[in-house]
Amino acid sequence: MTSSSAAPLDYERLRDALTAAGAVVVLPELHGGVCGALCVGGAAAARRWLADCLADERLDATAAAVADELDELIVTSAKMLDERELEFAPLLPSDDAPLEEQVEALAAWCQGFLNGIGSTAAAEGRTPPEGSALGEIMHDFAELARAGLSEDEAAGRGQPDFALAELQEYVRVSVQIVFEDLGGGRAAPPRDVH
Repeated sequence: MTSSSAAPLDYERLRDALTAAGAVVVLPELHGGVCGALCVGGAAAARRWLADCLADERLDATAAAVADELDELIVTSAKMLDERELEFAPLLPSDDAPLEEQVEALAAWCQGFLNGIGSTAAAEGRTPPEGSALGEIMHDFAELARAGLSEDEAAGRGQPDFALAELQEYVRVSVQIVFEDLGGGRAAPPRDVH
Protein backbone atom coordinates (compact mmCIF):
# COMPACT_ATOMS: atom_id res chain seq x y z
CA MET A 1 0.00 0.00 0.00
CA THR A 2 1.32 3.37 -0.87
CA SER A 3 -1.39 5.68 0.42
CA SER A 4 -2.36 6.25 4.02
CA SER A 5 -5.87 5.09 3.22
CA ALA A 6 -6.72 1.49 4.03
CA ALA A 7 -7.94 -0.78 1.25
CA PRO A 8 -11.52 -1.92 1.60
CA LEU A 9 -12.10 -5.46 2.79
CA ASP A 10 -13.82 -7.93 0.47
CA TYR A 11 -16.68 -9.49 2.45
CA GLU A 12 -17.51 -12.28 0.02
CA ARG A 13 -13.88 -13.29 -0.59
CA LEU A 14 -13.11 -13.54 3.12
CA ARG A 15 -16.41 -15.25 3.93
CA ASP A 16 -15.73 -17.85 1.24
CA ALA A 17 -12.15 -18.40 2.47
CA LEU A 18 -13.39 -18.99 6.03
CA THR A 19 -16.07 -21.37 4.79
CA ALA A 20 -13.54 -23.29 2.66
CA ALA A 21 -11.27 -23.65 5.71
CA GLY A 22 -14.16 -25.11 7.72
CA ALA A 23 -14.65 -22.19 10.12
CA VAL A 24 -17.93 -22.26 12.00
CA VAL A 25 -17.84 -18.69 13.30
CA VAL A 26 -19.48 -16.25 10.87
CA LEU A 27 -17.44 -13.45 9.34
CA PRO A 28 -19.46 -10.54 10.78
CA GLU A 29 -19.03 -11.90 14.33
CA LEU A 30 -15.33 -12.47 13.70
CA HIS A 31 -14.84 -8.93 12.38
CA GLY A 32 -16.85 -7.45 15.24
CA GLY A 33 -14.65 -9.26 17.76
CA VAL A 34 -11.48 -8.16 16.00
CA CYS A 35 -12.69 -4.54 16.10
CA GLY A 36 -13.64 -4.79 19.77
CA ALA A 37 -10.18 -6.15 20.60
CA LEU A 38 -8.56 -3.45 18.45
CA CYS A 39 -10.43 -0.76 20.39
CA VAL A 40 -9.15 -2.04 23.71
CA GLY A 41 -5.66 -3.35 23.01
CA GLY A 42 -4.59 -2.79 19.42
CA ALA A 43 -3.44 -5.28 16.79
CA ALA A 44 -1.68 -7.65 19.20
CA ALA A 45 -4.86 -7.96 21.27
CA ALA A 46 -6.91 -8.54 18.10
CA ARG A 47 -4.55 -11.35 17.06
CA ARG A 48 -4.85 -12.96 20.50
CA TRP A 49 -8.66 -12.65 20.42
CA LEU A 50 -8.79 -14.17 16.95
CA ALA A 51 -6.52 -17.07 17.95
CA ASP A 52 -8.70 -17.73 21.01
CA CYS A 53 -11.88 -17.50 18.92
CA LEU A 54 -10.65 -20.03 16.37
CA ALA A 55 -8.74 -22.28 18.80
CA ASP A 56 -11.56 -24.80 19.18
CA GLU A 57 -12.37 -24.97 15.48
CA ARG A 58 -11.05 -27.85 13.42
CA LEU A 59 -9.87 -25.89 10.42
CA ASP A 60 -8.60 -27.89 7.45
CA ALA A 61 -5.42 -27.53 5.41
CA THR A 62 -6.58 -24.25 3.85
CA ALA A 63 -6.33 -22.58 7.27
CA ALA A 64 -2.82 -21.30 6.47
CA ALA A 65 -4.22 -19.31 3.55
CA VAL A 66 -6.98 -18.00 5.79
CA ALA A 67 -4.37 -16.90 8.35
CA ASP A 68 -3.00 -14.39 5.83
CA GLU A 69 -6.53 -13.19 5.07
CA LEU A 70 -7.27 -12.77 8.78
CA ASP A 71 -4.05 -10.87 9.37
CA GLU A 72 -5.05 -8.56 6.52
CA LEU A 73 -8.44 -8.17 8.23
CA ILE A 74 -6.73 -7.03 11.44
CA VAL A 75 -4.25 -4.67 9.76
CA THR A 76 -6.84 -3.09 7.48
CA SER A 77 -9.42 -2.72 10.27
CA ALA A 78 -6.84 -1.10 12.55
CA LYS A 79 -5.88 1.39 9.84
CA MET A 80 -9.52 2.20 9.09
CA LEU A 81 -10.22 2.83 12.77
CA ASP A 82 -7.15 5.04 13.08
CA GLU A 83 -7.91 7.14 9.99
CA ARG A 84 -8.98 10.71 10.66
CA GLU A 85 -11.34 10.56 7.66
CA LEU A 86 -13.56 8.07 9.55
CA GLU A 87 -13.32 5.40 6.86
CA PHE A 88 -14.18 2.56 9.21
CA ALA A 89 -17.23 0.41 8.44
CA PRO A 90 -18.32 -2.93 9.91
CA LEU A 91 -17.68 -5.80 7.50
CA LEU A 92 -21.20 -6.82 6.49
CA PRO A 93 -22.98 -8.24 3.44
CA SER A 94 -23.77 -5.81 0.64
CA ASP A 95 -27.09 -4.01 0.33
CA ASP A 96 -27.96 -6.54 -2.39
CA ALA A 97 -28.05 -9.40 0.13
CA PRO A 98 -31.46 -10.46 1.47
CA LEU A 99 -32.66 -8.24 4.32
CA GLU A 100 -32.75 -11.16 6.75
CA GLU A 101 -29.08 -11.94 6.03
CA GLN A 102 -28.14 -8.28 6.53
CA VAL A 103 -29.99 -8.07 9.87
CA GLU A 104 -28.49 -11.35 11.12
CA ALA A 105 -25.02 -10.17 10.08
CA LEU A 106 -25.39 -6.85 11.94
CA ALA A 107 -26.58 -8.71 15.04
CA ALA A 108 -23.62 -11.12 14.82
CA TRP A 109 -21.22 -8.21 14.28
CA CYS A 110 -22.46 -6.47 17.44
CA GLN A 111 -22.23 -9.73 19.42
CA GLY A 112 -18.65 -10.21 18.24
CA PHE A 113 -17.77 -6.62 19.14
CA LEU A 114 -19.13 -7.10 22.66
CA ASN A 115 -17.12 -10.32 23.01
CA GLY A 116 -13.95 -8.70 21.69
CA ILE A 117 -14.29 -5.69 24.01
CA GLY A 118 -15.19 -7.76 27.07
CA SER A 119 -12.60 -10.50 26.79
CA THR A 120 -9.78 -8.13 25.83
CA ALA A 121 -10.62 -5.63 28.59
CA ALA A 122 -10.72 -8.47 31.14
CA ALA A 123 -7.43 -9.94 29.89
CA GLU A 124 -5.71 -6.55 30.00
CA GLY A 125 -7.35 -5.30 33.20
CA ARG A 126 -8.78 -2.27 31.40
CA THR A 127 -11.81 -0.30 32.55
CA PRO A 128 -13.65 2.41 30.60
CA PRO A 129 -12.52 5.98 31.24
CA GLU A 130 -14.70 8.26 33.38
CA GLY A 131 -17.48 9.91 31.40
CA SER A 132 -17.09 7.37 28.62
CA ALA A 133 -19.97 6.69 26.25
CA LEU A 134 -18.94 3.04 26.30
CA GLY A 135 -21.66 1.87 28.71
CA GLU A 136 -24.50 3.26 26.62
CA ILE A 137 -22.98 1.98 23.40
CA MET A 138 -22.47 -1.49 24.86
CA HIS A 139 -26.10 -1.52 26.01
CA ASP A 140 -27.26 -0.52 22.53
CA PHE A 141 -25.02 -3.15 20.90
CA ALA A 142 -26.43 -5.80 23.24
CA GLU A 143 -29.90 -4.86 21.99
CA LEU A 144 -28.74 -4.94 18.37
CA ALA A 145 -27.15 -8.37 18.93
CA ARG A 146 -30.67 -9.70 19.51
CA ALA A 147 -32.07 -8.09 16.36
CA GLY A 148 -34.02 -10.15 13.88
CA LEU A 149 -36.98 -10.02 11.56
CA SER A 150 -40.44 -11.23 12.47
CA GLU A 151 -41.84 -14.12 10.42
CA ASP A 152 -43.97 -11.71 8.39
CA GLU A 153 -41.00 -9.40 7.74
CA ALA A 154 -38.79 -12.35 6.75
CA ALA A 155 -41.50 -13.58 4.37
CA GLY A 156 -41.77 -10.11 2.82
CA ARG A 157 -45.31 -9.51 4.12
CA GLY A 158 -44.43 -6.62 6.39
CA GLN A 159 -42.04 -3.72 6.58
CA PRO A 160 -39.39 -3.84 9.30
CA ASP A 161 -39.82 -1.30 12.09
CA PHE A 162 -36.30 0.03 11.63
CA ALA A 163 -34.04 1.53 9.00
CA LEU A 164 -31.11 -0.85 8.61
CA ALA A 165 -28.86 1.78 7.04
CA GLU A 166 -29.34 4.03 10.08
CA LEU A 167 -28.49 1.18 12.45
CA GLN A 168 -25.37 0.37 10.45
CA GLU A 169 -24.33 4.02 10.57
CA TYR A 170 -24.94 4.12 14.32
CA VAL A 171 -22.70 1.07 14.75
CA ARG A 172 -20.01 2.57 12.52
CA VAL A 173 -19.91 5.88 14.39
CA SER A 174 -20.20 4.22 17.81
CA VAL A 175 -17.20 2.01 17.13
CA GLN A 176 -15.18 5.10 16.22
CA ILE A 177 -16.25 6.72 19.51
CA VAL A 178 -15.24 3.63 21.49
CA PHE A 179 -11.92 3.49 19.62
CA GLU A 180 -11.19 7.10 20.54
CA ASP A 181 -12.37 6.72 24.17
CA LEU A 182 -10.18 3.69 24.78
CA GLY A 183 -7.14 4.96 22.86
CA GLY A 184 -5.01 5.73 25.89
CA GLY A 185 -4.02 2.18 26.72
CA ARG A 186 -3.81 0.79 23.23
CA ALA A 187 -0.68 -0.04 21.25
CA ALA A 188 0.06 1.96 18.10
CA PRO A 189 -1.59 0.75 14.88
CA PRO A 190 0.46 -1.52 12.61
CA ARG A 191 2.53 0.07 9.85
CA ASP A 192 2.35 -0.87 6.18
CA VAL A 193 4.37 -3.95 5.42
CA HIS A 194 3.67 -3.99 1.68
